[in-house]
Amino acid sequence: MGKVVLVGAGPGDIGLLTIKGKECVEKADCIVYDRLLSPELLAMAKPGCECIYVGKENHKHVMKQDDINELLYRKAEECALTVRLKGGDPYVFGRGGEEAIYLQERGIEVDEVPGVSSSVAALASAGIPITHRGMAKGFHVITAHSRKDEPTNIDYTLFGDSEETGVFLMGLSHVEEVAKGLMDAGRDKDTPVAVVSHGTTAQQRTVRGTLADIADKVEKAGVTSPAIIVVGTVVSLSEQLNFHEKAPLFGKRYLVPYVGDHALAKQLSEKGAEVTAVPVGQIEQLRWNASSEEVRAILEGTDWLVFTSKHGVHAFVHCLTEKYLDIRSAAGAKFAVVGTKTREALFSYGIRADYVAKGQSGESLARELHDTILREDSKSIRCVYISAEQPAFDMGEVLSSVCDYRQIALYKNRELSFTIRVENYDGIFFTSASAVRRVCPRLSDLSVPVYSIGPSCTKALQQYGATHIVQSETPSYEAMIELAEKA
Repeated sequence: MGKVVLVGAGPGDIGLLTIKGKECVEKADCIVYDRLLSPELLAMAKPGCECIYVGKENHKHVMKQDDINELLYRKAEECALTVRLKGGDPYVFGRGGEEAIYLQERGIEVDEVPGVSSSVAALASAGIPITHRGMAKGFHVITAHSRKDEPTNIDYTLFGDSEETGVFLMGLSHVEEVAKGLMDAGRDKDTPVAVVSHGTTAQQRTVRGTLADIADKVEKAGVTSPAIIVVGTVVSLSEQLNFHEKAPLFGKRYLVPYVGDHALAKQLSEKGAEVTAVPVGQIEQLRWNASSEEVRAILEGTDWLVFTSKHGVHAFVHCLTEKYLDIRSAAGAKFAVVGTKTREALFSYGIRADYVAKGQSGESLARELHDTILREDSKSIRCVYISAEQPAFDMGEVLSSVCDYRQIALYKNRELSFTIRVENYDGIFFTSASAVRRVCPRLSDLSVPVYSIGPSCTKALQQYGATHIVQSETPSYEAMIELAEKA
């Protein structure tokens, strides 16, 4: 028998998943997941992990709760670790307790990883602290969900204290009923109220009003579920504390295909955007088929080491370590690079680049070395290019005529299987031509703004018919984000 762990995924923002929850997702053999979860959570799963959707929408169930319980039991028999991934916290109106008891009674080992509850996080994201000195000394949280077309069964007298915050989950279709119930129970009609839709995500919308007018405002705004109703004086702080909705890219939705790392996606998220990050490639380091003595001899006679990618830098240092060598073996060489990220990768090993290309591509670097550095010394210069297995540009076409040129492939960009969600994106970010070639054939619409990190990306995008290409002036994530902020 395997183990089942109930993991709270938080309210929507992937950054609110706990470290322990992330570790469980990464180790899982099977993930049984709900609606409203970020697809990036599933991207954390290891290769071969089975992912089963059992989501529930309002009055629409893909799978009944009894069937979910039985599914978890079956998967526990088959898998070493099954993760039940639930929005928010598993025990806050998530029926996690029912699932845990069902499994425990059948001899299955169960654990639970708490998650950040939307009852607190969605409010905070809208600038509403659930308690505040002098305004709210406590709070009540209750579900306003009910069977279809039936009224809620809430004792509104429990919410009569004006110094407490009332939070009603899953109650978008009952806003008018909740407001009337509170007023009938004695709450002042001018009590501040807010309805927060899709809290903590880029789709977040907040409608503010009073008990007397909130129902009309929500209807006119056309907000959608999931939504939370919050009642109390603390709502008046939302304009002052609403940092999330004031972020420069709040409300924007971007697709970010990436190879190796998703740092760009993280930076966009920090600016308030909702990001779908899709891994389309993985960097694999290659062996340098030479002895330590041969490698040392090559490097000792090298005048220029050339890098066009941070991956080449890391692969180079890794290969040296494997040969029981270090960077001192290349003490006599100068270093030439393309781009900010490559320069930074080199500097992370304590090496300053001697030459950074003015252009933004391998071709630019090759021509600049050819024209300004290598021509005078001709064949007396030895140049070694640390490249990918299939580089975008053959630098030898430019450099072999003016120097002793050698290319050494130390890494490759292996394509991964992936799926692309069809969404109404505000833009797509490409940081490599390989990502362009892998993703663009799957996109039916390339009319949205497409952000390119440099000429190689732009050239590839033009080949696929992209009509709105925005290329950054410098090849850096920061420059690309600045362009998005100005759009």
